[in-house]
Amino acid sequence: MSRSLPTHGAIGALAVIAALAALAGPGCATKTVAPVPPEAAPPANSPANAVSRFDWALNHRDAGAIESMLASDFQLVGASTDSAGNAASVVRDRAWFVSALESMMSSSEQVSLVLDHNMVAFPDSRPGMSSAWHQEIRTSLDLRVRIDSGNSVEISGNALFFLTRGDSVSVPQELFSRGMKADATTWWIERYEDESLAGPPPPQPSKSLSLMQLLEIYYNRRSK
Repeated sequence: MSRSLPTHGAIGALAVIAALAALAGPGCATKTVAPVPPEAAPPANSPANAVSRFDWALNHRDAGAIESMLASDFQLVGASTDSAGNAASVVRDRAWFVSALESMMSSSEQVSLVLDHNMVAFPDSRPGMSSAWHQEIRTSLDLRVRIDSGNSVEISGNALFFLTRGDSVSVPQELFSRGMKADATTWWIERYEDESLAGPPPPQPSKSLSLMQLLEIYYNRRSK
């Protein structure tokens, strides 16, 4: 009995089926895609990267990351107004700054900070500071905080960071107790000068606030 041979069309169909089977793999297993790892905070291994880490931490509402890079003698310096509406310079310490940030991050619907993409460090302009251990960076600042639906704050201006190399910084005692030591490869924030635009002291957040004024509102909310 003679055996019939497959036609050219049948051969082509069989080739396509074989190719598909090869692509499917053994058992036609479903291909899985690995989850995208969360974005990591940039290491504070240079003055510019330390400011970038601050930017990252604020956008990710990570007050702990900011707390871990503030020197024990950290100061926040900014312009505000007194009860009579007169301009006044205000200085706050590390504990106050962290508490105000925690309050803002925990009670706001959204926090968005935009700094310069290309930050340039210069020698610290304060008297008696050596450029090997002390640098400063001035960057533009655009901060948006949505308190709730229909109520938001937009702050613009500049921020001036004074940064200290880790082998010359005063490490906070609570961080030292956790094993954090002076390290020449890490830069810390020693001083933040708020150069955002200040307006009159409103009873509620508005669009005419400086960063210092906004943090004062959140700090007072937290302490009640």
